[in-house]
Amino acid sequence: MKKYFFIVNSNNAKAVKSFNQLKQELEREGIHYRSFYTEYAGHALEIAKKVTYMNKDSIQAIIAVGGDGTIHEVFNGIKDQSDIPLGFISGGSGNDIVRVMTKQVKGIKNQISYLKRTKVTKCDSGIMQLVGRSKQEQVFLSAVGIGLDGEVARYTNKAPYKKHLHKLKLGTMAYVITLFKVLKQYKPASIDIEVDGQQHTFDNVWLAAIGNMPFYGGGMKICPDARYNDGVLNLCIVHNISLMKLLILFISVFWGGHVNVKGVTQFKGKVINVKSDRPLAIHADGEYKGTTPVTIEVNHHSVGVKV
Repeated sequence: MKKYFFIVNSNNAKAVKSFNQLKQELEREGIHYRSFYTEYAGHALEIAKKVTYMNKDSIQAIIAVGGDGTIHEVFNGIKDQSDIPLGFISGGSGNDIVRVMTKQVKGIKNQISYLKRTKVTKCDSGIMQLVGRSKQEQVFLSAVGIGLDGEVARYTNKAPYKKHLHKLKLGTMAYVITLFKVLKQYKPASIDIEVDGQQHTFDNVWLAAIGNMPFYGGGMKICPDARYNDGVLNLCIVHNISLMKLLILFISVFWGGHVNVKGVTQFKGKVINVKSDRPLAIHADGEYKGTTPVTIEVNHHSVGVKV
């Protein structure tokens, strides 16, 4: 008999509360499931790997209960099992992946209805290789950020105020606070970008974002035209603008207005290589991963997502 396997981020009070409420209804409805709670960073990935190895034939879907970081870990744990559907119960501060894929299913009845649905859609993912550092590939669903936003993700995930703001449902404010902290000492860099074999060089780059989905950072529409199933990645580069103009740009990114500003360049491609004149921080789905150089490519229709 097939079951749902829930992987719950135990460090996320909202996720734990949501699942505790949900499981009472699961039992009333007679829905078969098993649940696992994370104990440390990276544990969701380990759990997902073990679950898929030991229970492959009995998995209805694996459901990540948490935010984008939890989804990112779970997806990396099942990346080699494309026939196992991935589902979400939101509980994070960003929820950018859920925002695109399932419109943040809220309320116990709606969540039960979501679980009972059988529809699975094929979603693209991105494959990321930190060149010269590790031969192990990592995958992502929403976006990769290089430069300023990589630094912001790096420090936000360690910041004590992130948990407090998350409890107040102000998770996005954690990124805003960190942005201003990082900007005090951040300097733009020069980068070389190769998009499907075409070389491009940019000076004074604040950030480069590669999007499989439009959003990151809690609703920032960094790559407005990105689509999760079109077989390409969208690239947005912010360069050669002043700090003051960058701050104005930051406001418009929430509705995608930044793409019309001089100093914002966009591309689309399947394989993207990024090198820089100094190591630049990289995040994937909001999780800090390391520094440039990096190679990123699209993996078309590589994951089944429960919708």
